[in-house]
Amino acid sequence: MNKWQRDSARVISVISQKGGVGKTTSTVNLAAAFSLSGHNVLIIGTDPQCGVSRSLGFGPEQLHGGLKDMFQMGLDLDEIKHKTTLENLTMVIPDALTMDEESNYKYLMEMSIDTFVDAINEARLTYDTILIDCPPGFGPETKAALLASDSCLVPVQAEELCRDSVTRLLAFIDEMREQREMPLSVEGLFMTMTDHRTLMSRHVAARLDEDFGSDLFDTSVPRTTRLSEMALTGKPAVIHDRRSAGSRAYFNLVDEIVERYNNRDIEAEEVAIENLRASRSGESDILSAVRAAESPMPNVGGLSKLMQELSGNSDESSEEDNWSDEEPDMMSLDDLLEEEEDGAGNQDENEWGYGEDYYDTIN
Repeated sequence: MNKWQRDSARVISVISQKGGVGKTTSTVNLAAAFSLSGHNVLIIGTDPQCGVSRSLGFGPEQLHGGLKDMFQMGLDLDEIKHKTTLENLTMVIPDALTMDEESNYKYLMEMSIDTFVDAINEARLTYDTILIDCPPGFGPETKAALLASDSCLVPVQAEELCRDSVTRLLAFIDEMREQREMPLSVEGLFMTMTDHRTLMSRHVAARLDEDFGSDLFDTSVPRTTRLSEMALTGKPAVIHDRRSAGSRAYFNLVDEIVERYNNRDIEAEEVAIENLRASRSGESDILSAVRAAESPMPNVGGLSKLMQELSGNSDESSEEDNWSDEEPDMMSLDDLLEEEEDGAGNQDENEWGYGEDYYDTIN
């Protein structure tokens, strides 16, 4: 039995239709946090931009093969993996560095989806947790990752355009479940790049809770300079500075993911599996059974806790709890711009200097 108390690894894809939401940053930090928690972790970067390798300290000259070689040369994952500085963390990347290699890689991924899924299924017997970092959008890499996964994790930047994209993303996942008849669940949504000084973060959090309820994790990831330094240091923030606010957020998110999994409805899960087996004879409604089996336990109080974090107040008795019952204040574009200018004007120059982190002060 592995760390999830099951016979094979859990495979989780980190996906988003929109770019720039902290997807790769989240995948790398979650992988490192799982590893530091005792999990044997494989992180697979399917994005040709290869942000995973840079964030783990690998330059182009240090890479020796990837998914492109698996497709072209018939290699297995063990032959293209890279060991990282963490004992329990292994990395696989696309290894498509030029434009021609990237085009070829995307074509191979689309034509060899079954090869990718088979390789992941084989790796399930070696690792506890497999995290797949997907490029933005619904391209072949994302489709292949979802086919190979048990669940998907959705980062949502604290902006209205990012929130709008979530509905389209979940509709895409539903469509894939129906077409492929697979028990893919939504692990949950979590907010990234939050800023407790702005009403926008609180507004987006309130709307996410209203639209998606218990799918929204309590934990949110703040906007910090420590997280933006990853590509420069070649280390995940949870290693570079474990005490930072961003690091603490990812450790908390790992705890919340594990807790939700342990609280799942096992009996409903077994029913869903039986229904899936009987689906070809039309004996069950697969989609409803899968949703019932995989839906997380109610996330009671999640919005109140999230609002406390965004307001910079961790006191459980805070008046910010009223956010769960009130409609968020709406602001005009002029008001938002004025608020941001005021915030920038009141900021100490040193607070945003390189190596300094306004949010990472330990109280």
